[in-house]
Amino acid sequence: MVELLVVLFLIGLMLSIAVPSFIHTVETLKFKATARKIVSTLRYARNTAVFKQMSQAVGFDIDNNLYYLEGQKIDEDEDPLSRSMKTFKLPSDVSIKSMEMVKERIESGKGNILFYPDGSSSSGAIIVKNKRTDEGFIIEVDIFTGLTHVTFYKE
Repeated sequence: MVELLVVLFLIGLMLSIAVPSFIHTVETLKFKATARKIVSTLRYARNTAVFKQMSQAVGFDIDNNLYYLEGQKIDEDEDPLSRSMKTFKLPSDVSIKSMEMVKERIESGKGNILFYPDGSSSSGAIIVKNKRTDEGFIIEVDIFTGLTHVTFYKE
């Protein structure tokens, strides 16, 4: 009987150590998934601009914590699911801290990154912060190639 209590105590001790670490890992994975989703949207806009030979923009609403594809026509008889896929809300614990454009820094309101038919872009960087932790990431968009680069950081 004593052996069983010792085993249960050891299992409880191991769980009390492992569970907080696991929760932090899950939060980090969700945060990195947010970065991948934003980058995917930027790449989609760049590829669409090149393929359709018309400029495309990704807009960022810092105050409302969302980003969206600009210039996409929404038809009345369009599937509601595809309509909602053009605007993306960030998770509640993640916020857009600022956008850094070539000549300005935007910390509130709206900003956008424009992609041109030749693959280039208006350039810029999006700084995103996790409200619960000291983690963040910066997505940089190259002015000449329109390609994106993500840098994760801890403050």
